[in-house]
Amino acid sequence: MTDKQIVSLLKKYGKGKLNPEEKAILESWYLKQAESSSNELSDAELDKNLALIRSNLVLKQQPVPKFNWQRVAVAASLLIFAAFGAHFFLHKKDRADTAKIVKKDASPGKNRATLILSNGKKIILGDASNGQLASDAGVTINKTKSGEIIYKANAAPGNDTVKTGFNTLTTAKGEQYQLILPDGSHVWLNAASSVKYPVVFDKKERMVELNGEAYFEVVHKPESPFKVKTRRQEVEVLGTHFNIYAYDDESITRTTLVEGSVKVSAFTSHNTIVIKPGQQSLVDDYNLKVETVDTDDALAWKNGYFEFNDESLESIMKKVGRWYNLDVEYRNTTAKNQLFSGSVSRYKNVSQVIKTLELTNAVHFKIEGNTILVIK
Repeated sequence: MTDKQIVSLLKKYGKGKLNPEEKAILESWYLKQAESSSNELSDAELDKNLALIRSNLVLKQQPVPKFNWQRVAVAASLLIFAAFGAHFFLHKKDRADTAKIVKKDASPGKNRATLILSNGKKIILGDASNGQLASDAGVTINKTKSGEIIYKANAAPGNDTVKTGFNTLTTAKGEQYQLILPDGSHVWLNAASSVKYPVVFDKKERMVELNGEAYFEVVHKPESPFKVKTRRQEVEVLGTHFNIYAYDDESITRTTLVEGSVKVSAFTSHNTIVIKPGQQSLVDDYNLKVETVDTDDALAWKNGYFEFNDESLESIMKKVGRWYNLDVEYRNTTAKNQLFSGSVSRYKNVSQVIKTLELTNAVHFKIEGNTILVIK
């Protein structure tokens, strides 16, 4: 069986879509890898781990770590144990290193954000009670039981008084939030991000400004195109689902289309391109290009997990730092370029995430205060 087929099976496992035949194939592969592992396991331990794998294979929405088999030399059996939550045995030194990490930990982020009204008033949404939060420029702003912000316009679109009213929803590190815009479009805002929008949209266009990452489900209104402006680009749509990754500390802005079509216009190169579902545009300070991608990877954060495919450690740790509100310091800068492929729940403590990366034996970490140290 090829590496690509194994990765495909593990991805299907993560979505709870393995059929009985595929489960058997994955179990057989595991047994074969375990036999060649340098970690000695008794027959009883092997049977126990396999039983745990079988019981977990039927679970749905259970994240599963998958690794780049060509770049990682660690025994495959250990990776599978970690993936399915099975018990495994490490050398004494490994156990000691893991204990050091666990002593200092960080909890995952929360549904929390700050809403800034047009008059400058700030509302901390994690602390605010449900119901009406405020009235701004002829619009009532409500918070639902599920934690969303919803706008209800009391004035007609195009009114000059209303047009000048802008709100900004912002998340710090370790925060995420959901927003229903005045036109009914849905926005999921990732950590360390902000979206600015009018409290009532203009009749001719619906314009919002984004810094960071957000997933949009836009209401279809042919007479009023929806536009998202970031530092490097403008995205124009009529009604569609897409994700934009546009942090200021990233060299590339990525727009991933799930449904519909969008037009991406790069400010520096002045190039424009229309992308289709399953495609991702990449805009840097000089170029605009398009790639075919797995949209599940781009939406992983919204669905509750980290997903990386041949992604550098530096890129991965930026995401981890934003979500757990931690800084990252490299004692070994060569580790930045190590490539990893995997899937890990965003709702585990940070120690579990970095422990999963450590199983590759390609990198090691230590947590000191509010900083993750990359020490190998």
